[in-house]
Amino acid sequence: MPKVRPLHFPVFLTGVLLTIAFAVYAAWTSVGHRRTDALRTAEVYSARLETLLSGLFHKTDVLESVIIAGHGHIPKTVFEDLARSLADGAGIRAIQYLPDGVVTYCYPREGNEAVIGTSVFTNPKRRADALLAVNSRGIVLSGPYSLFQGGLGLVARNPIFLTEADGQEKFWGFAVLILDLPEALKPVFLNALRQEGYAYRLHCRGEHGDDLTIAQGGVMPSGRPVDYGIQVPNHAWTLSLAPEGGWIDTKELPLHLGLGFVISGLCAVVAHQRREKERLLRQTAETDDLTGLFNRRKLNRIVDALCRTPQSAHFVFLYMDLNAFKACNDTLGHFWGDTVLKEFARRLRSALGPLAALARVGGDEFAAVAVTDDGRAPELLRRIRESLREPAMLDGAPYRISCSVGWAEFPAEGKNYETLMKTADARMYEDKRRNGTERAHGSARS
Repeated sequence: MPKVRPLHFPVFLTGVLLTIAFAVYAAWTSVGHRRTDALRTAEVYSARLETLLSGLFHKTDVLESVIIAGHGHIPKTVFEDLARSLADGAGIRAIQYLPDGVVTYCYPREGNEAVIGTSVFTNPKRRADALLAVNSRGIVLSGPYSLFQGGLGLVARNPIFLTEADGQEKFWGFAVLILDLPEALKPVFLNALRQEGYAYRLHCRGEHGDDLTIAQGGVMPSGRPVDYGIQVPNHAWTLSLAPEGGWIDTKELPLHLGLGFVISGLCAVVAHQRREKERLLRQTAETDDLTGLFNRRKLNRIVDALCRTPQSAHFVFLYMDLNAFKACNDTLGHFWGDTVLKEFARRLRSALGPLAALARVGGDEFAAVAVTDDGRAPELLRRIRESLREPAMLDGAPYRISCSVGWAEFPAEGKNYETLMKTADARMYEDKRRNGTERAHGSARS
């Protein structure tokens, strides 16, 4: 019988420790990747939820326009016809007309008789939200909570103000939209998350400070889920995701343990370093060093990807050129010229928000892509110019930054980067020619 030689314990122990370390590292990396994938998925569904809710809430804008056109009054039949056309979305429980905060009309009336004649200002549970809407002059949400009519609902109140003969605005009342939850969220297809292997929970803080579940699918496993915030008026909702089988893939662990000791561990380290290097190189290739915005190449890829996406969302392509920037460089020097570029980039980000893709595409030329509703280009231009109203401080003196702006809307005015850029560039030069003198003066030191 052959003699079994004893193992070299130090080598064996080193091998065991390296194998364990590699297995732990592989599991930790896998969890990190899975959490990153889950966060990206949560981001996509959260954006869909925000878009859906925004579209539903702004149905009240249509009713507001009709009320203002009618100087504060519309016949019941007109209201019902209008409300019937607006209530075509899933989960819309009711649309209400509230002069002075009193429910006067409600569509549909059947099943909602109990709320006719009630006032939100005399209801202690709704008064605070109603006053918040009046004071903020914006849509304010109440709920989710149990409604008079039964069930869980979300109420969006849009305050309406009429302009008096003397030019003063006076509060008239509310246009109100009441949603059934989670029925109203069906167009987002949250249940599709189950097909991707995720358990999910959409939740928010309830009326009494408790954690209220709005929609849920699957059994949330032990372990911390990824949470992604959803911005809704005067509320914060959270979408929580986690793989139904847990973050650690137990099928991979034995395989990793069998891969070996030292070589396996070294390969994992090399792979990690290589990925990190590629990430840094990719970031360098896509980013403008001075402003931190994307460069032209990256923006081109973003636009082309949006254009090629099936059922692409409407977006606005903006092209901007700083006015009198050469004079700034010649007069103040390149240091302060760079300061102007960085300040403009900062204000552009503030004006368009974190979801817009911003790029510096030339020396003093910038571009942006903002996914938005059709016809919102003038609003984006207004926000950009509003952000430039206050002068910047250069070397202790105020300096006014201004720009000429052109835009193009996808898909109506172009279906690829080149066409959109050409249209936006033409409008930018038209803007520069139309306001050239004013802009040149506006760029001078105050």
